[in-house]
Amino acid sequence: MSKLANQPPPPPSDMDIDSAAAVEEKNPVRFSINVLELMREAQMQHGLRHGDYTRYRRYCTARLRRLYKSLKFLHGRGKYTRRNITESTVTDVRFLHVVFYMAERAWSHAMEKKTAGPNAPQRIYMLGRFRKAVKWAALFSQLCSIKGDSRTSLEAEAYASYMKGTLLFEQEKNIEAAMLNFKNTRTVYEELGKYGGIENQLLCRQRIEEVEPMIGFCSRKLGGSALQEHDLLDMEKEGPAYDLFKAKIEVFSFLTTKEYSGMLKRS
Repeated sequence: MSKLANQPPPPPSDMDIDSAAAVEEKNPVRFSINVLELMREAQMQHGLRHGDYTRYRRYCTARLRRLYKSLKFLHGRGKYTRRNITESTVTDVRFLHVVFYMAERAWSHAMEKKTAGPNAPQRIYMLGRFRKAVKWAALFSQLCSIKGDSRTSLEAEAYASYMKGTLLFEQEKNIEAAMLNFKNTRTVYEELGKYGGIENQLLCRQRIEEVEPMIGFCSRKLGGSALQEHDLLDMEKEGPAYDLFKAKIEVFSFLTTKEYSGMLKRS
């Protein structure tokens, strides 16, 4: 009897390992970031309350340095070699913050050049920074769609749409696409503003008020006839991309409604 008690437990079978892996795959860790709140606090506390894009850019650089150090995600000594952040890299929510602040730094640098003056070299450099911001924002959205919860994914989508709309607007090449991206952002925050407390509703309302003038500018550039300001994205033009965007909104709405219903039942 004592011999049996002292024997080590048998090693897990292949079936046990497969079952555990299946459970883990079904319940992956989902990170949560209130993107708008994070962005607003960082911008207002570090220069943009007074339109100081240089100060904000420097803050983003310092914040990135601290994030890299805390994650031990360093780029080596001597020659700088960038380490890519992929789905497998994101084992901590701070990796998503890294990508977010890379986008913010590029955007603030572009805005810094935009406010410096309209000469040709500055404009070329500015557009380059906007393109970089779009690249990082797109990666942020992609990673959040995989690693984030429904709200985080939706907000990241809106963030990337705003960045893309800004680039297209500044390029003055495809104003209609810029308008569609700004509308994407507005639609998300109209939906998010239906839930949460007063602070969340105010933040969403402020964001909508920031985006609506851009939609108006685009509409005027298009002669006011190409798209009506309060239409949703044109499904025929967006195709699968719009279907995915709409599905994200529906999932968020369903999960949030379900969560509130559960809270009401418990109370």
